[in-house]
Amino acid sequence: MNQGQTKINIDTQSNQEEAVDVESMLSIVTRQFMEHRLALAGLITILIFLSIAMAAPLISHLTGLDPDDQNVFHRFKPPGFVSLASSDNREYQIEQWQKKHQNAEAKVITNLVNAGLIEPDADPEDALFDLIMEAKAEELMKISKAANDPYLAEIIGQFKKTHLFGTDELGRDVMIRLIYGARISMGVGIMVAMASVLIGLLIGSISGFYGGWIDNILSRFTESMLSIPSIPLLIVFAGVEISKVPILGPLIQGENESLFKLMVILALLSWMTVARLVRGSILSLKEMDFIHAAKTLGSRDYMIILSHIIPNVIAPLLVAVTLNIGNSILMEAALSFLGLGIQPPTPSWGNMLTNAQELIFDAPSLAILPGMLVLMTVVSFNFVGDGLQDAMDPKAIKR
Repeated sequence: MNQGQTKINIDTQSNQEEAVDVESMLSIVTRQFMEHRLALAGLITILIFLSIAMAAPLISHLTGLDPDDQNVFHRFKPPGFVSLASSDNREYQIEQWQKKHQNAEAKVITNLVNAGLIEPDADPEDALFDLIMEAKAEELMKISKAANDPYLAEIIGQFKKTHLFGTDELGRDVMIRLIYGARISMGVGIMVAMASVLIGLLIGSISGFYGGWIDNILSRFTESMLSIPSIPLLIVFAGVEISKVPILGPLIQGENESLFKLMVILALLSWMTVARLVRGSILSLKEMDFIHAAKTLGSRDYMIILSHIIPNVIAPLLVAVTLNIGNSILMEAALSFLGLGIQPPTPSWGNMLTNAQELIFDAPSLAILPGMLVLMTVVSFNFVGDGLQDAMDPKAIKR
């Protein structure tokens, strides 16, 4: 009896050692995507850009930089330029500080007198005001340390601003405009890609699943849309004033009009490739045995499409989304460059290129920086799309 049990235990142990670990499809795709170095680098680049774009208000608050703050005396300054706030801004900040901290003002003035920055026999309030207003950049930190007041130090710190990438033709900080431009350009690209995928998925699913005259109508409509030159049509649509439409007029006003109009135009002209991709996938899927089994069991058409067909076309759709995002960013930059996209003063990479085209020799960084960001973003999305396509290809799966 003991020998039989020992033999069974030995056989069971050997079978367990010979068992192969089962790896899920998600882990296989993730592993193969991580092995694609260019796709991984593109994904990291995209995540960095998205994180910076989402943190734009926080960066603006911490640095004291405003994308719309103009100073014509600081036009075309080189990278690393340190500027001082305008006299009106400094005067306003000092007056606000004096109103809120009347009790602390005497202590601050005493510290400045002891530091030798204010004459003892001078009028305290006027002397403090004149000292801060006339101070240069290198003197502000000395005043801040001598005053020994945190709020005054915060105000004085805002007077001194470092422009990492220099300033543009209106004296605006280039870095903060690039960051806010990333919110517009990448946001437009992602929203347009998602909208085009939803439209293409709907039309492609109906066309491929039902076939017949429905397929003929939708396919001919898709092909006719593909045959239309996109740039001239975009230019025509960009001239339409959506704010005058009865339903959309109250909802779209001011600076949001150009942004909303651009997204609608790009979404309506970028769904055709997705529709053809989905239709082709569904034509092969609907002849599968599990689709016939679902029909035999009495499943409704919309349930078959939602539960069985759409999950099987998710892989090519993800690739289409990443590629469409890059194309949408390029189209937004092209339209904004032509003056038909995002309208100033709202910053986008495209209209920043427009403003810099006449200054390419005087201030080349104004054109190089947004152009490089557009290039890096589009290439990164294309690399991610290629990596997803290779990782999800059943012929390329390494188990």
